[in-house]
Amino acid sequence: MIDIDHIQPHIHEADVFLWFADHGLSPYWAIRNVLIHELDGYVKRTVDIGEDPWTISLGYSDSGIAPRDSDAVERDVLRDFELHMEGPNQAKVHYQIRARFDEMCGPDGDEKNIPWRGGEGLDVHSQPSNIPLDQIPALLRRGLDEVFDAVEDSMNPSYFRRPLPESTISTLEFYVRLRRQYAEKLIRTDGAFYRLMHLLADEEGTEWVYSANNKEIVGHRHAMDLCPQSAAELGPDHSAGIRMKCYHPKHARDSESDDDPLSSPKFGVAFHKSIDGSGRKWRNREDISRELEETLVNVLRWADIPAEPDPTCYVEDNHFEVQASDRDIADVADPTPRLEAEQESLLLSVLGELTPTAREATKVLATDGGGGVHYNDLAEMTGSSTSTIYRVLDQLGDAVKSDNGMVKFSSEKIRQEVVGMVDRLDDIVDDTAARLAELANVDLRSRAGSALEKWMAKYGAEFVDRDGGTIRFDTVLSTFKRSSQPTIEDVLEEGLEAWTRCGRDGQTFLELRFEIKDVVGSGYRGGSRDRGRVASIIGR
Repeated sequence: MIDIDHIQPHIHEADVFLWFADHGLSPYWAIRNVLIHELDGYVKRTVDIGEDPWTISLGYSDSGIAPRDSDAVERDVLRDFELHMEGPNQAKVHYQIRARFDEMCGPDGDEKNIPWRGGEGLDVHSQPSNIPLDQIPALLRRGLDEVFDAVEDSMNPSYFRRPLPESTISTLEFYVRLRRQYAEKLIRTDGAFYRLMHLLADEEGTEWVYSANNKEIVGHRHAMDLCPQSAAELGPDHSAGIRMKCYHPKHARDSESDDDPLSSPKFGVAFHKSIDGSGRKWRNREDISRELEETLVNVLRWADIPAEPDPTCYVEDNHFEVQASDRDIADVADPTPRLEAEQESLLLSVLGELTPTAREATKVLATDGGGGVHYNDLAEMTGSSTSTIYRVLDQLGDAVKSDNGMVKFSSEKIRQEVVGMVDRLDDIVDDTAARLAELANVDLRSRAGSALEKWMAKYGAEFVDRDGGTIRFDTVLSTFKRSSQPTIEDVLEEGLEAWTRCGRDGQTFLELRFEIKDVVGSGYRGGSRDRGRVASIIGR
């Protein structure tokens, strides 16, 4: 968890479907009786809620759902009741109160395919802006109470008190407003958005959309949609399809001004059912809120933007305040270096064992521009047979992929790294082998030695000759399981296995010391945050 204060994002908008069924359709008929028979179909009034004035109106629209014979309604369709409330600082919410029951049909008799749990009840489509989620049911009840009060009546006190667990959230957005100099760190060509886009673009199973509008001003609106699998790279247990966006108002200001908060852009992270594929249950609203805040704050950190409530970085407006959040979130390391390290490790493990034909094929794929080469053309260009190319593809493993005969590297990152590297591969492999043979006395001609080499490359490890033997790690490791980073214990266990596979005494490995460049989490037994003895972590 983040152990220092971080900025509290403001909830901007939401789209929520609150379901009520404790009293069937009785609340619906009660509203109908007051609105239609006593208020002639419309009412508007201003009342005080707390210390602030709120404007409340109630009207109706046609629902498209035919009444049942038992409803005694003399119209072709039932009414939806439209409750609108506006408060201070542009806080507002619109409720559409809709009757629900089994076998709903239109006036033509065709059955309606409308999400509903079954039985009688109400579906209240709620669209709040600048209102916390937990206040949505309470404001619904308060607004209806004020309508009934207008005719000196009162609503049953148990109506609209308990949304059903099946109630869903289809949209939820949090944002901060920050100065332009910091927003640029998100959208520039080496910024957080582009780094994520570049590294996820060729990841199998991911889906993303990046859109940018620089017409009126650079950074007018940059947005990135991430499917659940892509968003999962942004934090432990993340599963929501989201949109990240950095944007100015529709009419962007030419220059930034301390007197005009709207001259500074917003950075928001939003959950959208349309991106995710499904909504989130009302009962899980805290989980999705924490996930969005966690993503927003960590992306700020990855862009080297201060995540603490710094008034020199963030700009207050009528809704957003520069203050610390009281929500606990995970401090997730920047995934882009991690993904780069994984891909570079894959390169080292694959390229180091290439046959001459495979090396030539790799060179062709690296210089084709990224579009891919058909395997028949690849065979011709390397002077080999198609069966040889099939063996080459097996040898290259996960570094390449084949789709309908078109062969290319599995990510653009890998292709770019290989460009200019193939001709130097002999020197690279020889240098790596010599270093490991000297420091760890590993026989790299054996498969066991290769396993230790791959372990060291995977975690950026090297042996340094001091203090009786020390392993130094140049990657981020973690001390707790709920982290996107590998744990120290797991890494050392894996290292011990690789060490013993090359015929060395496991006790020698346990007696080594270790140093870690960066650690996520608290201190651990037997050492400080970044160093200790291997035996204190995985002692047998």
